[in-house]
Amino acid sequence: MTPKLGNANQLRRERGASPMALLLLLVIATVLLAPVAERMTVPYPVVMLMFGLVVGVVPGVSVPTVDGDWILPVVLPPLLFAAARRTSWRQFLDNRRAIGLLAVALVAVTAFAVAVVATAVVPGLPLIAGVALGAAVAPPDPVAATAVARKLRLPRRLRTILEGEGLSNDATSLVLYEVAVAATLTGAVSPVKAAGALTLAIAVGIGVGVVIAVAVRWLLIRLPAHPAGSGLILVLPFAAYAAADAAHGSGVLAVVTVALGLSRYGDVESAQTRLVSGTTWEIVELLLTGAAFAFVGLEIRNVAGSVPGPLDVAIWQALAVTAVVVVVRFAWIFPVTSVDERVRRRRGVEAEPVGWREMTVASWAGMRGVVTLAAVLALPSGTPGFPERDRLIFIAFVVIVTTMVLQGLTLPLVVKRLGVVASDDERHRATRELVRRARDAGSRRLDEIRGDGPWDAEILGHAQDNADRMWHSMEFTPAEPGDEQGARSADHAAAMNAVKDEILTAARQEISSARAESGVDPVVVDAVLKRLDARGSQPD
Repeated sequence: MTPKLGNANQLRRERGASPMALLLLLVIATVLLAPVAERMTVPYPVVMLMFGLVVGVVPGVSVPTVDGDWILPVVLPPLLFAAARRTSWRQFLDNRRAIGLLAVALVAVTAFAVAVVATAVVPGLPLIAGVALGAAVAPPDPVAATAVARKLRLPRRLRTILEGEGLSNDATSLVLYEVAVAATLTGAVSPVKAAGALTLAIAVGIGVGVVIAVAVRWLLIRLPAHPAGSGLILVLPFAAYAAADAAHGSGVLAVVTVALGLSRYGDVESAQTRLVSGTTWEIVELLLTGAAFAFVGLEIRNVAGSVPGPLDVAIWQALAVTAVVVVVRFAWIFPVTSVDERVRRRRGVEAEPVGWREMTVASWAGMRGVVTLAAVLALPSGTPGFPERDRLIFIAFVVIVTTMVLQGLTLPLVVKRLGVVASDDERHRATRELVRRARDAGSRRLDEIRGDGPWDAEILGHAQDNADRMWHSMEFTPAEPGDEQGARSADHAAAMNAVKDEILTAARQEISSARAESGVDPVVVDAVLKRLDARGSQPD
């Protein structure tokens, strides 16, 4: 037994660190470095990428080979779900034209522009193989976009457009990528077939997402809030992605549709599930995002070593593609957004204006990330293999590293210099307005309770005092502390909690309904809901 164990240890040393040890290292590094990024006002994916780059060049550090096929179904669904929970259908609908021009049209334009340049700088590369590369590097990373929008306090409409683009463009890019890869291997290129595949993938993905959202909502009402309800929410994005993929639809759109479809509900069970799952998803998003971007930095040395021919030539080719990715985004956003703004003004649509400063920030916020990583690592290998596979993977990695480091590190400075920051006063006004609506809804429900049943007047009086203190703690309706002297019976306390739940349920339902209204910021809605949920979990 001892010789065998020694041989196993030697083999393990030769192969380098195990995937589990590597994952543990990256997770611990994320926990330690994310607060550093917070203090630096830099998106933490950028810091994790730089950490990976530094560790990757340390002599003796080896990175195990990772199968690209597991990155999309394992890493992408939870990240998309966590990001989509922070927005709403109404925000998508209000900005559907701007989001569509970025998430669909810009992805296609970027993919074909990259294909033209890639075939020019990489001798012998087929055009359709260049389209596959272009589709992989075209979509900006949704996690990086939401991290930038939240940390830099961008204006609401600009934040909505960037987040909506990040959540929608993956479907366009991945379908285009799959069609281009299949056409490269078979030699058959059909624009009609590609358009049909894209339409089908979108329709099936959204349809699967709607069905799953309805089914899950039915289950959440009947399951205990915790741990069953929270556990269901945790596995939901993986199930939605797998179901849509099995039906030949867009798993990305299925996950986003489920997240938006569930949205927020006001009942007590949903509040308890929301408290637990909200914290869980913050942790999952932090750890997965940090590990994924650190892995890019770690892996780039191995990727560079596998490129045939001189490395300086490959670097020049990669930088040429990176320049196309950045320039095309500027060249598209400025004229298209200007036209969109004129159309909105002509139709009398009231919305935050998007001027040249906002356009500059949106153009510079096109960092590439997890989707690009997953797509290029999934390029077919073996026989006959994909043309210039190792070189295309290296090019995509350079695009990720360059855009994340260059744009990610300088974006806070660009935002600060241009003054594209949301007003704190506006955020406070929006919060106070939602709290006022919650208070009014709770008061209406309390009035209904007074008139509906034989409730004890003392119980209702205490409930009113507790509600006044709650709104006061949420910076609304100053109130004097009520008389809390005297012992309460168990029945009295139970009745008090029942009335409190009724008030809070009415308040939550009012705030949840605000998500479907134009001009209401879902981030502010979530903040008020979280405070109501926390108040509901506290004993009186």
